[in-house]
Amino acid sequence: CLHFCRMQTLSLLTLSLSLQRPPLLERRVAPPLSLGAAAFGRRHLLSAVPAAAAALSLSQLSAPATAAAGVPTQQELGRLAQGYSRLQYLLQNWEKLTTVCIKGCVGAPEQCGCIRDPVIVQSYMGFKSMEDPLFKADQLMIRAQQLVASDKDLDAYTDAVDRWTRKCDAANVMAYTSSWGEANPGGGKSEVERYLAKSRKEVVESAEILKTIMDLLDIPEASADSFASGVKRVEANQRR
Repeated sequence: CLHFCRMQTLSLLTLSLSLQRPPLLERRVAPPLSLGAAAFGRRHLLSAVPAAAAALSLSQLSAPATAAAGVPTQQELGRLAQGYSRLQYLLQNWEKLTTVCIKGCVGAPEQCGCIRDPVIVQSYMGFKSMEDPLFKADQLMIRAQQLVASDKDLDAYTDAVDRWTRKCDAANVMAYTSSWGEANPGGGKSEVERYLAKSRKEVVESAEILKTIMDLLDIPEASADSFASGVKRVEANQRR
């Protein structure tokens, strides 16, 4: 009887567990890609990447942020034109803008405590403030790829955006390194000047790449008023 009761108990326990266990999901095998899918155009693939990324993080975004993830507006594209004009202004006034003296001092630079200050380069490249026109410009450029006229231009565009990202980062790194030129072991004013010159080279190439991107997007250069507004914004950010 004891053996029979144990067997009955085990049977009831097994039945109970089987009733509580969720059914196994049916394993589905993805169908093979057709030739039409394999020949999916590069333009459609690139266009699908931002959409897929946006869908993946949809639950983490607010409504305004989600709206901003689409094709950029003309106002947003105008940031690139403002940024380009500011880079031209920076290069044309390089010595003046990268030199800081005692405020109100009149006389020779060495008598006014003038030093080279590469931080302004980071401001003009969009690394110091969210209000700078070139702040996260690479993300704006990626969103704008759908506005490129042809597949041939799209190849040139994606290459230009990649080069912009690398050159922009290099200009920022060189400017930052220059700012620590005297503090580092074995450093001095000569090191500040050396890395500042490298930073200027990267800025020159960044500006050329940015102009290429603007041409591919058919973005005109900024007006004089827009340019002046951009300069004032950078100068205000630098004083903070």
